Amino acid sequence: MDRSDDELFIRQVFNTSPVQGCELLFRRYHRALCSHAARYVYSREVAEDIVSDVFCKFWKTNAYQSVTSSFRYYLFRSVRNEAYSYLRSEFTQLDSLDHNLTESAAGLRPDYITQYEETFNRVKELVEELPPQCRKVFLMSRFEGKRYQEIADELGLSIKTVEVHMGKGLSFMRTGLKGYLTLLASLVLLLLENG
Repeated sequence: MDRSDDELFIRQVFNTSPVQGCELLFRRYHRALCSHAARYVYSREVAEDIVSDVFCKFWKTNAYQSVTSSFRYYLFRSVRNEAYSYLRSEFTQLDSLDHNLTESAAGLRPDYITQYEETFNRVKELVEELPPQCRKVFLMSRFEGKRYQEIADELGLSIKTVEVHMGKGLSFMRTGLKGYLTLLASLVLLLLENG
């Protein structure tokens, strides 16, 4: 069965049962969509989350009723757009981190500026190395200023789980900055822990 026959068959299934139509689309394209998303976000877990979100929106908004192009084209374009949105969000969070640390470093002597830049880059690397869910919780708490209850509600987690992620995140940051330009690392850790 070629792609156009495949699409025609799936459209016919949608006419009789939208649930079965969605299941067919999921089985047909899920793996390929995850690979497509992973090219943009470079993380299998994040790619799978993006694809799941696309399928959820597709179902909840009844998008299948208004797709005039092929389902394949619609889904791949939606995944690409979600991946771009995710990357924009990540860069915005890192820009926020840069802004917060720049303000804090404004009063430092000139000989600390190079050290500050190195420390800031190290913090960015460490944040990127956190597991996806832990990173999300950490960024929401420390760089979006959200309280644990807000994070728990938004991500569908218990407060205890949020606390565990934060504990892991802070511990990882402490270890990663240990012995690393002691004065500035201490300043950064102080900001992160009291954020």
